[in-house]
Amino acid sequence: MTRRNTANDTRQPPIRRHDVGDHMLPFMPIPRHHLDGGWPALWWVGCHGGAGVTTLAQQTGIGVDLGTAAWPTVEQDMPLASVVLVCRATAHGTWAATGAVEQWRRRVTGSQVRLLGVVAVAASQKRPPRIATERLQLLAGWAPNVWHIGWTEALLAADHPTDIGAHPPDVEHLRHTLAGAVHAPLETR
Repeated sequence: MTRRNTANDTRQPPIRRHDVGDHMLPFMPIPRHHLDGGWPALWWVGCHGGAGVTTLAQQTGIGVDLGTAAWPTVEQDMPLASVVLVCRATAHGTWAATGAVEQWRRRVTGSQVRLLGVVAVAASQKRPPRIATERLQLLAGWAPNVWHIGWTEALLAADHPTDIGAHPPDVEHLRHTLAGAVHAPLETR
């Protein structure tokens, strides 16, 4: 058996090919405590852990953070659930968002789920990698909306997302847009 000297190997690792079905979100029964104040205006759903769901839910003050990377299980006798998916603007994050949006497109989520869009949260001050940008362009053709939230350095030193004072303009724009969307008439897919 011959061994290859990997120290001088400059080849790129092979690109992994996946089926979108590799990254589907599970379904989760809606915890009762989320309904204490009535049916939420919208549900924040992370496409993966660390997407930024809790921060966005707290900064916008709209809706409920489902608290896990899962679709809410909405029964026929329940009101319509308006969902916003959240991912990081990384290869992994946008891959997870692609799988979640594909579930919605295939109507696996059921007729009681209304997807408002996908929020892509910056993972750093740098520009997202090309693969993430390309996937977000693809998602823009599939999902009703794709919003981009830039990096907020001040959040690193804040105990709570609302401690940073005035929210960045992109978060304020998202809040304003979502406030209008949850009261908009239903659109068909």
